[in-house]
Amino acid sequence: MSVDQTGIQDVHALWLQTLDFLHYNAPQLWADMLQKEGVTFLMPPAVAALERVQDQAAALANAEGRRLRKADLFYIAREAAESVAGLTGIPCIAQIASIVPSPSGLMVWEEPPVRIESGVVMRAVSWGPAYDGGTWWSWWADTAACVRAGIAEPTMLMIHGGLAFHEEVHTEPDFWPLQADDPNLPEHLQFRALLFTWMAISCGLLVYREAVHPSQDICGYLRRMSVESRPVHRVIPASGSDRPGLAQILRRQLQLDGKATEERPYPGDLPAQLAPWHVYLPSLGHHLIVEIPSLEPGQTAVPTPGASRRVGNLAFAPVRAVLRQGWQFHNGYVQSPLLYDPQLGLLTNPDDDEF
Repeated sequence: MSVDQTGIQDVHALWLQTLDFLHYNAPQLWADMLQKEGVTFLMPPAVAALERVQDQAAALANAEGRRLRKADLFYIAREAAESVAGLTGIPCIAQIASIVPSPSGLMVWEEPPVRIESGVVMRAVSWGPAYDGGTWWSWWADTAACVRAGIAEPTMLMIHGGLAFHEEVHTEPDFWPLQADDPNLPEHLQFRALLFTWMAISCGLLVYREAVHPSQDICGYLRRMSVESRPVHRVIPASGSDRPGLAQILRRQLQLDGKATEERPYPGDLPAQLAPWHVYLPSLGHHLIVEIPSLEPGQTAVPTPGASRRVGNLAFAPVRAVLRQGWQFHNGYVQSPLLYDPQLGLLTNPDDDEF
C-alpha cells in the first residue's frame, strides 16, 4: 500500500502482510534492533524480565500477532479524518476503555493523519488489551512512502509488507495520555488523531457506511492460517440529520464512562435551550453541564476517573444555581458565572440541590 493506493480493498492484504511479518521476520529483526542497534522497545514486565534478547523480541512479536489476529478492521475515509481534525471545540471526557470501538482492532487511514520526520507517514494503528487491563497500541508507517523518500531500502517492502512497525504505546486502566490534549507535547497529532477518532465513532459523529468482505483468495489464506475472516468497516462522518449535537456528545460520553445517569425529567420550569444539557445523577441530583468562566483554561470540574485529567472549563452545576446566577451560550456551551475552588469544588448553596 502506498500514499497513491489507499483504497479500502487494500486493508485485508495489509492485515495479512503484517501478520506474516510478525510471524516470520519480526522476532529476528527486533532481536537485532535490541542487541546490535540499541533500540529500546516498550515491554510488559514479564517480557522485560526475560534474560535473552531473542526471547524478548519473540514475546513482543507473538503478543502483537495475537492482538492482530483478533482485530476488527476499520478504514477511515478521508472525509472522516477531516471531520476528526475539525473537532477542536469538542472535548473527550471519557476514558480510553469507554471509547475504543472494539477490544482489538486495526485501523487504516485513507489519508495519513500524521506525517512525522522526513518521509515517514503514519498509515495505520493496531490495538488490543494490555497485560494490566489497559490498552496497548502500535503505530504502523507506510513502507512504500519510506522507500520513495529514500529513508528505507526497497527490500523493506519484502520484509515488512505495506506497513512498517513504528512504535508502541501502553496506557494503564483509567489513564488518559496528556499528549492527546496538549499540542505542545510530542506525538500530539498522533494521539489526538487516534483517540478522537475512537471518541467520534463511539458518540455517533462517525458511522459505518459499509462492510467490505475479503476476496476468495484472502479467505483461503485466512483458513490456512486459522484466522477468522472479517470485513473492513468504512468509517465516514454522520449525515447532518444524524449528527449529534454538543450536549448529546457529552451526555453520551458520560454514559460510556459508566456515570450513573438517569432519564429523569426536571420537575420545574427549564428553558428549552437548557434541556439538552440537563443530566440527572443519583449522587448529585438534577444538574446541568456548564462552562465555568472562573476556571483557568485546561481545568475541569467534571468528575473523571483519572484525577489528573483536565479537559475544558466544564462542571456539573445544580439547575437552580444556574437559573439564579444566569447563563448564556459561549462557543456552543452553556456558560454560567459560578465560582469554582480547586480544593472545595463548585461553590453553590446546598439548598440548590434537587433530587
